Amino acid sequence: MKNRTTLLRIPLVGSLLCILSTGFAQSISATLDSALDRTLDSMHLVLNNKSLNAALQMPNNYNWKHATGISSINPPRNVTTDDVYLIGSVTKTITAACILQLADQHILNLDDSLYQWTDTIQYINPNITIRQLLRHESGLYDALTNPQCFPTLQNDPDSIWDAKDLITTFIQPPLAQPGTTWKYCNTNYFLLGMIIRRATGYMFYMELRNRFFIPLGWNSIATPSWETVSSPVAHAWMDITGDGVTDDAHSFYYNLLSLNSAGGAAGCYYSNAADLSKWMRTYMRGDLLSPAMMAEAQTTVTAPGLGSVTYGLGLMRKFFLGYEAYGHGGDLTYSASSWYFPDFDISISVLNNESTVNSWGLIPVVTALLQTYLNWNLVNGVAEHQTHTSSYSVFPNPFAESFELTFATKNPATKIRAELVNLLGEKMCTQNYYSSAIGTGTIPFSTTGSLPHGLYFLNVYENESLVETLKIVK
Repeated sequence: MKNRTTLLRIPLVGSLLCILSTGFAQSISATLDSALDRTLDSMHLVLNNKSLNAALQMPNNYNWKHATGISSINPPRNVTTDDVYLIGSVTKTITAACILQLADQHILNLDDSLYQWTDTIQYINPNITIRQLLRHESGLYDALTNPQCFPTLQNDPDSIWDAKDLITTFIQPPLAQPGTTWKYCNTNYFLLGMIIRRATGYMFYMELRNRFFIPLGWNSIATPSWETVSSPVAHAWMDITGDGVTDDAHSFYYNLLSLNSAGGAAGCYYSNAADLSKWMRTYMRGDLLSPAMMAEAQTTVTAPGLGSVTYGLGLMRKFFLGYEAYGHGGDLTYSASSWYFPDFDISISVLNNESTVNSWGLIPVVTALLQTYLNWNLVNGVAEHQTHTSSYSVFPNPFAESFELTFATKNPATKIRAELVNLLGEKMCTQNYYSSAIGTGTIPFSTTGSLPHGLYFLNVYENESLVETLKIVK
C-alpha cells in the first residue's frame, strides 16, 4: 500500500525573479533592528529552548530577521537566519491558497462535493464539500492520530506515502456528520492535495512550486521527501531515548522520509523564517486572490479547543494586544507560528527546533516582537506602516494578460495614479482614477498582455504622494 518506487528529488533552481528582487528591499532604523534582536534573544532565554528563528516583514518589504541558539552541539553550530525549520501545519495556508486560486479560476467550486474530485474511499463521505475540508468541518477521522500510524512509518523510514494510501491504511469511521461540528483533522488536507492533483494534473508539491514558490522567489521552502533541500537545516531536538532529556535527533528525524511524506499537503514543508513571513504577508494582504475569495478565506467559525482562536479556510484568526491577526501554527517536533497583522501591514513568523515548545508556546514570542515594533513607532513618533488613506492589492499576481488594482479608500476625495514600471524604472503604462466617495473600487490594467515576462513594480500615488509600491510578476 506504500509507494516504494525510487525517490524522485527535484532540484531547486533559482530564478531571475529571485536574483533581481533581492536588491529592492529597503532598510529600517538600526534602533528598531537592534530592539527586535534583543527581544528575540530575551524570549529565547525565557523559553530555554535550543533555538528561535524569527522574521518581521515591514510595509516597505524589508524583512527584519534574527536567529538565536544552537542547531547542534557535536559539532557545535549556532543557527543562522538561513536555517530552515519544519513549518508543519503552516503548510495548510499554502495548500488552501492553491485551492482558493483554483476556485478563482473557476476550475473548481468551494461547494463541490468530494464525489466530483476523488475516488470512493472507505469512511469518506462523498458528499463532503471542499469548503468543509478547508474549514475542518468534514467530521472525518484524522489518519495521523491512528495509534498504528507512527510505528508503521518509523519501521520503514525510507518509504514515501501517497495521500490515498495513507488515508486508506489509517482511516477510521468518521467522528461526526459533515457540517455539524468543527474538528481539526489532517485528513482534510490530504484530500485537498489529491484534489489539486486531479484539478491540475500535477502532484501538490509540483503545483505549489510552480504556482507560488518560483514566482514569489521563495527559495528556502522544500519538502525533503520529494525535493532537494538546499538550505542548512536546523537540527530537531526531541527525547528519543525516553530519559526525559531532549537529544539531537537530526539523523533520525530528517531522514524519516515516511513521516515527512505522510505530512504531505497538511504539513511537509521546511522554510526559513524570512521567506515564511514574506509568504504570509503576500498571501494575506490579498495579492494572490480576488477580494471576494480573500473574504471567503477570512470568514471564520468557532473552533472548539483553540480558545479565542477562530478558523477560516486554512487560516486561524487571533488577537494579539487587541490587534487582529490571521495566520497559522504548526507542530511536528519543530514548531512554527506565522501571522499577518492587517492594521499595520506586517507579518511575524517564529520558528523553534525543540519538541518541548509547541506552536502555542511561540505565541508570547510573536506578541513580544509585535510589542517591540509598536513601542518603537510610539517612541519615535512615526508609523513604520503605511499612513495613507487607502489600502491596495493586485489580482491576479502573477498575471498573464491583464490585472486589476483594487483599493479601499477612507477619504471621500482621493486622486489615485498608478504607474507600472520595469526593473529599469521605465514606465510601461499609467492609470489615473479619482475616488469621490469612501469605499472600494478597481483600476483595470488591460493593455499589459504584450509586456515581456518578468518582474514589475506598480507605484501608487495618492494626491501626487507615493504611498505604495507593489511587486507584480508576469
